[in-house]
Amino acid sequence: MTRSGIALPVKLMGIPVKLDPSFLLVLPLFAWLIGSQIPALVATLAGFGVITRPDGGTEDLASGVTPWLLGLVAAVGLFTSVVIHELGHAVVARLYGVVTVEIRLWFLGGVAQFKEMPRQRGAEALVALAGPVTSAVLGLLLWLAVPLAGFSLGAQVVVAYLALTNVALAVFNLLPALPLDGGRILRSLLALAFDRLRATTIAVAVSGALAVVLGMYGFFTGQFFLVIMAFFIYNAGRAEASAAYIDDAVGSMKVADLMTREPLSVQSDMPLAQFARMGQYRRHTGYPVVDDGTLVGYAFLAGAATDDPDATVADIMVAPETATPGEAALGALQRIATSETGRLMVVDGAGTLVGIVSKTDLIRVLGAGRARA
Repeated sequence: MTRSGIALPVKLMGIPVKLDPSFLLVLPLFAWLIGSQIPALVATLAGFGVITRPDGGTEDLASGVTPWLLGLVAAVGLFTSVVIHELGHAVVARLYGVVTVEIRLWFLGGVAQFKEMPRQRGAEALVALAGPVTSAVLGLLLWLAVPLAGFSLGAQVVVAYLALTNVALAVFNLLPALPLDGGRILRSLLALAFDRLRATTIAVAVSGALAVVLGMYGFFTGQFFLVIMAFFIYNAGRAEASAAYIDDAVGSMKVADLMTREPLSVQSDMPLAQFARMGQYRRHTGYPVVDDGTLVGYAFLAGAATDDPDATVADIMVAPETATPGEAALGALQRIATSETGRLMVVDGAGTLVGIVSKTDLIRVLGAGRARA
């Protein structure tokens, strides 16, 4: 399941890298924030003897456009470090045969989206741990490279800044809160003793408590970025809980187990005036379009409003999104979440409509699961 974004012209290890629209806003913001801190960074790093002025020079990093250029370089370096962090996840995930769909940079950093998480015991912990380890190693290498940048005070400051932020990135991601790496490690370890649903429930509870503490700390110290992060962690944890419950309910099901069989359909040559009247008798928002036993499209009742007496269903139908009866139900439901019609037409090998699956079917299955519980 992917969202729209700006794809970079190159792939890393065959993995697309996309820029979320929010990234285009946050990059200049980070460049400005880092640039405004350049004088303080110089003073702090020089005070600890980390950086030195080349040949006793008097290079001034606080005047003109210099701090803002350094801020931009550091911001780009920071997000490059995030991509390397996510590649660490992707490399280990690939060892388990897991496909990385994309790496996406957005407002709060980056995320590697996998086609599915590995199911082997402890595998999620190893995939999650790979990111912080990668960042920590990168931070160490950059720290060792600071003296190599001695030809320029600005270069030393940027390299030292990236070294420190990579270590900070590793430490922050180890917090035991979903969807951070530490939360995934916690869930994976809990899954050694509990089933995945129970492990996720406990991990989400820990995430929620940590999010509240982080949010309060950020609010009372004026660090509102932490408040935003706390809000994200709290809501992402709830989303993880919902996903785990759905996975537990339908994880082993096929589309055939979930679909509504023998759905009512219409023909493409049905007049729109007649099609529109169907909304008076049934609560469906649309219908599959079938001609001579073959699925040809899907039509929404909302598109039936027209003054053209000759208009037919063929004029408003859209291309059908299909599934097969033997397809995994969970994968089909994930596709429904991003589909234009909000449902999948289930067809057999001959293209004959045999059922339809929608979010309503998921609600029905989840309701049955709660009733059994």
